[in-house]
Amino acid sequence: MKSDKILGYDRFLMMALLKEGPLTLEELDGKTILFLSLIWYQQVPEKGEPLMERLFFTLAHLRSELEDKRKDKRIGKTEEECEKLIENGWVALVDHHYSLTEEGKKEAQKFVDRMEKKVSLVRKDFFKPDAAARNTTVLDAFLAVMKLGSGLVSGSVGLTADGTDATMDTVSAFMVWLGIKYHRETLSTLLVIFGLFFASVSIGYDSVTHLISAFYGTLTPMGMPYLVIVVEGIAILAAVFLFYYQRYVGKVNSNLTLISQSVDSKNHIFIGLSVIAGAVFTMQGIYFVDALIALFISVGIFKDAVDLLREAISASKGEKEDYSQYRLPMEECWEENKLRAFQNWILYILWTGDRKTRDEIIESLKDAFNPYNYIPVLSELDATCSDVHDFDGDWDNMTQPLVELELLVLEEEYFRLTENGSQYLQDFVSNFDYYDVHVSDTILLAIAEDELHHPEGQN
Repeated sequence: MKSDKILGYDRFLMMALLKEGPLTLEELDGKTILFLSLIWYQQVPEKGEPLMERLFFTLAHLRSELEDKRKDKRIGKTEEECEKLIENGWVALVDHHYSLTEEGKKEAQKFVDRMEKKVSLVRKDFFKPDAAARNTTVLDAFLAVMKLGSGLVSGSVGLTADGTDATMDTVSAFMVWLGIKYHRETLSTLLVIFGLFFASVSIGYDSVTHLISAFYGTLTPMGMPYLVIVVEGIAILAAVFLFYYQRYVGKVNSNLTLISQSVDSKNHIFIGLSVIAGAVFTMQGIYFVDALIALFISVGIFKDAVDLLREAISASKGEKEDYSQYRLPMEECWEENKLRAFQNWILYILWTGDRKTRDEIIESLKDAFNPYNYIPVLSELDATCSDVHDFDGDWDNMTQPLVELELLVLEEEYFRLTENGSQYLQDFVSNFDYYDVHVSDTILLAIAEDELHHPEGQN
């Protein structure tokens, strides 16, 4: 008789047993540590990290808490979860090795098939250039309706103008989608660049006229500033998402059109901030601030449009595009997290065993991060380490921070885990007490995989 509803960690364990079982409890724990360590966006932010990265990690944790933090979904220790699976009749324990029963193999295969199907859908519906253009069109249309409606209700000139710009963005995004779908990407790129030039001139003109009106005291103050702040706050979050999304898909697929759209999305972040600033100052009786900020933004948009036009002209001449200048703010996190994953593994093997020498630790790292080592979910996503790492050459970078933080100590030729190190590892694992793999997880994990495998944005 089946007991509790199967949870995310149960699926993980059964997938591991299907692919590489029978496995001991220690081997299952090892795969768990590898999996958790390679989830780059779930790591605990450190004090020295940039504000953008700390904010991203904080939001990632908040998202997980909102999705998963319910008492009935708390994950137990590996041994406890295996006991549940044994009670369900899916797993058997023989000579300290866990293995799947015949019924368990059927269930585990279903989980693998579902994950592979989910990965296929994510790549098809999110990571193809035409899919990104289509998704951008839908989101732009939503923002246009929201901004125009709120602008008319509040009487905010800035918000209405932003809504008009969003409407143009929707039309532009739709044309971009058609251009990518029917292989007219050069025309689509020029359309986006034209839209940037138009936006810079339009915003600049509105800014100047508003400043003149403010100077002569004829400027109409913004109505319902609180509504303006809420609407633009939502719009800014959407613009941040579009910036990351378009920039990523554009780089991986060497698509200048999507990169151009990401520049436009970045500009909308600053436009939204200027409208919010105007609303805040309006509440203080100061009415010209948003116009002044918008004037500087228009200059920045014009510069971006000129840079993109140069890229488009170079591309039309058959010259190789240089995408190195279009970086993602989180790119460095993906590489940094690999180092953190190595460090977690060092702490783990010292936690599960006795003291170890440098050579023993390096051999363990080579086995654990072997490209052919199966890790449930990550292997289906191709998000494991794809290359053989030089652990010997990177030894000091891995161990020195751990020694400085007093997480491990060197005694003669042996390394030993400290109490601080043991507590650190326990705290790290507890961060995933309610973790499960959702569609958003497959997207984020696949982003890291593609960026690491295609560092120059090449297919």
